[in-house]
Amino acid sequence: MKIRINQFVGLLLLSTLFISSCKLHSELPTIITEEIPVPTLESSVIQIPVEVNLQPIINFANSKTDKVIRNPEYPNFSTFEGVEGPRANYDVLIETLTGSMQGNNFNVGTTAAYGIVGDYCSEIVWGKCIHPRIPFSCGTNGEGKRKVKIGFSSKVEITSSYGLKTQTVVSEVTPIDPCKMTFLKINMTNKIMEAMRPSLNDCAKFIDEQSKSTSFKSIALDAWKELWTPIEIEGYGFLCINPNEISVSQLNGKGQTLKFNIGLRANPKFTLTKDSVLKTPALPALKTNTKSNSEFVFNMPIESNYAELTTALTKNLKDKIFQSDDGKQTILIHQISISGKGNSIIFLEMNCDLKMGIKKFKNATLYFTMKPIYDSKTQTLELHNVKLESDKKNILLQAGTELFQKTIAQKIQEFGKTDFKPILESNKKSISAQLQKQLANNAQLSGQINQLKILGVYPTENNFIIHTQAIGVLSLKMSDYSFE
Repeated sequence: MKIRINQFVGLLLLSTLFISSCKLHSELPTIITEEIPVPTLESSVIQIPVEVNLQPIINFANSKTDKVIRNPEYPNFSTFEGVEGPRANYDVLIETLTGSMQGNNFNVGTTAAYGIVGDYCSEIVWGKCIHPRIPFSCGTNGEGKRKVKIGFSSKVEITSSYGLKTQTVVSEVTPIDPCKMTFLKINMTNKIMEAMRPSLNDCAKFIDEQSKSTSFKSIALDAWKELWTPIEIEGYGFLCINPNEISVSQLNGKGQTLKFNIGLRANPKFTLTKDSVLKTPALPALKTNTKSNSEFVFNMPIESNYAELTTALTKNLKDKIFQSDDGKQTILIHQISISGKGNSIIFLEMNCDLKMGIKKFKNATLYFTMKPIYDSKTQTLELHNVKLESDKKNILLQAGTELFQKTIAQKIQEFGKTDFKPILESNKKSISAQLQKQLANNAQLSGQINQLKILGVYPTENNFIIHTQAIGVLSLKMSDYSFE
């Protein structure tokens, strides 16, 4: 996140460079400290609508499905109505499966071609056929195969182990052009359809068994590792998402598109330096999510220690010379040091060379204390209780301390006031651009920041902390993926 943590400190420094007062090598003043606890930020809740193209699943089903269904005794005949009835063998050739979603039901259908060869006994005596059996055929012996529509319906769920669970039933077995032997007055179509059902039920069981071996865990694990990898914002620092929970909503879809929501709960943090000991925890079990909106609320502390701020400011201001408007006062900065003294106080120590009229001071030391206050309504930062610290041992300072104090307070408060509106507005666009990302397994992440704001600033004894909140939307599309 491109929020310049040290911007207000930079403005503070620039505002003090034209002041003709200095504390010449005075001892470090004693400041009473009482650390004020930093409020705890609520966990971030991120809802990500996911769209999944079903074609890879259909392709997977086509690669695993047995394309031929035959009677169990094939190539021998099966008897359909005892000895006196017809007997026949059949084969059914299943064509390419198609699929679509309706709610949380995945409907799979195909057209199958079938043919029948059999014979029929016209008269039975004592359990035996006394006449030669009459042969018949349909969709064989040079005759085009007959067609039948076959359909399956699967209720689909995603399991806590990132797998699929289906409950599949045979939803349709409808002949398109029946096999009807009119001279025998036999309608073999219905008999074949009923004979096919046990095999189709086995297909339904096979689909459910295959679903158990289907897993999105590799996709989830890749995304989990991505989320736990610090994102470098070049020139500023590192964003760590730190997720701790993943959930999924009920599946819903229409046509070739499956939709559901992934929920993330996280405790993100922004730091100026990369955490070298950060370890990715194990992928947690998938929880059930009842929400369906796409909005996320991203609460994040931006943390920097004072050594990092000191290094950044010294790099920018070391050996820089500034002077007052009339040119009578100049200051050459050698070193700047920032520290927290508790009780929300910032302590600034500056080593410099000063020229005040005809007087010059080498390696003079200035000490300042101040308290930053952020107004969330106006989105502005102001510096309150600005003080030039003095042990009052220096006669020059004893005479001018009151005047110096008024001048310093006025200048610092004037120049130290920072309007964060344009900064936040600019960063909304920058962060939104970061959310356009190609993830592993051809998953495309898209997002938009609608609101970015600072909740508060907290200078503690060890770190300077800015609490931020981003509100926006995210989406994830999976169009071409593979299974484990």
